[in-house]
Amino acid sequence: MKHHVVRRDESLSSIAKRHGVTWQSLATRNGLRNPNRLQVGQQLVIPGNATDEELGKGSTPQPNPPPAPRHHSDKQGIAVAGEVTDLQLRAIMPNAGTRIARFLGPLNTSMRTHDINTNERRAAFLAQVSVESGQLRNVEENLNYSAARLRAVWPRRFRTDEIARTYANNPEALGNYVYADRLGNGDASSGDGYRYRGRGLMQTTGRDNYRAAGFENNPEALSDPQTAADSAGRFWSQNGLNGRTNSVLSRTQFNGISQAVNGGNHGSDERWSAYQRALRALRPDSP
Repeated sequence: MKHHVVRRDESLSSIAKRHGVTWQSLATRNGLRNPNRLQVGQQLVIPGNATDEELGKGSTPQPNPPPAPRHHSDKQGIAVAGEVTDLQLRAIMPNAGTRIARFLGPLNTSMRTHDINTNERRAAFLAQVSVESGQLRNVEENLNYSAARLRAVWPRRFRTDEIARTYANNPEALGNYVYADRLGNGDASSGDGYRYRGRGLMQTTGRDNYRAAGFENNPEALSDPQTAADSAGRFWSQNGLNGRTNSVLSRTQFNGISQAVNGGNHGSDERWSAYQRALRALRPDSP
């Protein structure tokens, strides 16, 4: 007896065609009342050649099943079957540990809401989330740096050890200094830099970006899994990144996405590695 495990983007018709049977016999053999509601990972029993016996005596062959419905606002791609699974997210973010359980639901909700609904879009999105959040471990920017680390991360701002030591291991002072008079923040004395430091799965930073996300008056809320995930999806959608990730990306194309997210080349190799993991997890049949 042959079996088939449903993969993403597969329909009952495509599975039937692959195995040389009719979709009606496949549906009947597996008791499928709605041929469009397949689940990724679902195991199907493959019948032999389609016969009257397999279809059920007296049954009437029906027309091909209707195509899977398009996402309500997706103009370019068809929504993928099912959602990202626990095992897939673990493969993409192997160091996330127990945080997978907290963020899996919010991430799927965010991706569904913001049209991040194809394997290609999701691979790029989750790769960026992986690095921006330290594999879901950091939903609030850690500004506790040593003097040496400050000089490495912000060499232009901390040109001498003396300047670096002033802000070393002092997160509030550092945030107010490095984010002052930027991104809609006031000067260092306003406290905006630390108040609107990076939060969420895409590290929303600065008063202007918090306002756009709807959290200017409640910045701490962006650390909650649901809002952290939603803000990441909103950023992705509002910045046109769905349209730039409709196909598998070259390294140069993916670096452009990273720059749109991070504003530079920080963690470029790590982001690319995460993207490769995501493609393997979400597109198991791809080269």
